[in-house]
Amino acid sequence: MTKERWAEVKKQIKDQFNIREEYEEDLDPGLAEVLEFDGPTTLMKVRYVTKPKLLDKKTTYSNRAGSNVKVDYVFSDDEFISHLEVYTLSVDTNDWEKIEAQSLF
Repeated sequence: MTKERWAEVKKQIKDQFNIREEYEEDLDPGLAEVLEFDGPTTLMKVRYVTKPKLLDKKTTYSNRAGSNVKVDYVFSDDEFISHLEVYTLSVDTNDWEKIEAQSLF
């Protein structure tokens, strides 16, 4: 999802629903813009997540029993990926449940 498309979606949500909270979450690495709003049936949350592109994953290990495994991630400095996550507040567990894309359509 592009930044322009996120701005359109965000505007539509603000026009159609009552916004409860709007904030940013600092991810390691990355950033997530979050909107919590009163949805058609229950409280909903959308997250626009932007992270640097993963270039390489290096695993360091030893073949000895009981040794540690270390994973180093290499991220791009100038390339970013982004996606949209939609959550709904479960009445039973009072916790956020992710809505999968297949169930939206």
